[in-house]
Amino acid sequence: MKNLISKIAPTIAPFKLSETYTTEILNLLSSVVLGSNGARYQHQHIERRIKQLYKPLFINLERHEKVLGNITFCRRPTNWYVRYFAFDLNLQANTQQPRSKAKNSTLKKRVDTFFEGVFIEPIKIGEEAPKRFYAYIDPRNERSLWMSQNFGFYTVAKIATQTFSRIKPKKNKDVIVAEDRHFIKDKIHDKYHTCPFYFTEHTFNETPFYTLIKDGEIVAFAKTHRAEWVIERLPGKNGKVLRNIIPFVPGLNKVIRPNSHEFVVIDSVWCVEHNFEYLEQLFEGILFHEKANTMIWWTDQKDPIYRKNKRQINWGLLHNLNGAQEVELVIKTPDNKEKESFDSPTYVTGFDFI
Repeated sequence: MKNLISKIAPTIAPFKLSETYTTEILNLLSSVVLGSNGARYQHQHIERRIKQLYKPLFINLERHEKVLGNITFCRRPTNWYVRYFAFDLNLQANTQQPRSKAKNSTLKKRVDTFFEGVFIEPIKIGEEAPKRFYAYIDPRNERSLWMSQNFGFYTVAKIATQTFSRIKPKKNKDVIVAEDRHFIKDKIHDKYHTCPFYFTEHTFNETPFYTLIKDGEIVAFAKTHRAEWVIERLPGKNGKVLRNIIPFVPGLNKVIRPNSHEFVVIDSVWCVEHNFEYLEQLFEGILFHEKANTMIWWTDQKDPIYRKNKRQINWGLLHNLNGAQEVELVIKTPDNKEKESFDSPTYVTGFDFI
C-alpha cells in the first residue's frame, strides 16, 4: 500500500491504515451496540466474520495504543463495501453536536480525504480504484444517518428485513442440502449477474444451499448463513420490558432468545414461477434442518420474487409482532460525479448483515 499511503498518511493522521486486524479492533467492534432508537443488539463471533472478509482494509483512530474508532472496508471489485463504522462511546457523543459543527469536524475532513484519495488512485499496485463505496444503514439510527449525511452517501435502494419463523418447524423430505451446485450457480448468474453490487464471494462458500425437490427437479433454493445476536432491547415503547419478559412466554421464547438469539440468514433465493407455496415449504424445511426457529431474509424490495410473495407467505409469529423492517442501501461516488440511481434490484448477500 506504499503508493497511496505515503501520499495521504500525513493528511489522515491520527488515523492509521492496516490490512490486518488486531485485538484492539476486535475489542472495539465487539462492544458496539447496533440498531435504531428502538431495537438494540450486538453481533457475536466478530473475529470469525473478520477472518471471512474479502480484502479488508482497516482505518483506525488510535490513541495511546488503544483503538478508539474503526472503519473497515471490503475492497470488492468495482465497489468497496463499508463493513464497520464504529467509534468509542466517548467519541460517539460528538455525533450529537449540531450538523454545522459536525460538517467541519476533523474526523470528517480526514475521512473525506481518504475517500477522495482512493477514488483517484488505487490503494495498492495491481488493484483498481473503486467506482463507489456502499453501506447499509438503519434510517432510524441517528449515528448511521450522521455517517451517511456527513460523508456524502445517498440512498439508492430500500432493503427489506423480512423474518420467517416457526415455533415447531416441520420436517419436509423434499428439502435437502443442495447437491447440484452447477444448476444453482447458473440460476443465480442468470438472475443476478446484471444487478448492481453482484458479488458472490460469500455466496459460494462453505455454508450450504438448500433445495426443494419436486418430481426429481429443483423447484426452489436458497443460500444459508448462521448468525447470533445478543438483544438488549426490542422495538417499541416497552421494548426493554418486553425483552425481559419474552424468556417466560411459551412459543415466543422459541422465536426470540434475547441472551443468545441464533438464527438462519438466507439470500440468493430462487423459485420456479415465484411460487409462494414452494418458498414456504423451502423456508420451513431449512429451519427444521438447521434446528432453528427464526430466519431473516434481507432483500431489495424491488426483487420480483419478494415483491410477488411478501403478502402471500405466512411469515410467522415474529413477523406478526414486528412486520418487515427497512434498511437503506447508501452509496458514495466521487464529488464531481452526478448522483446515480438503479432501476433493477440490487444483489444482497446476507453475510453483509451478520
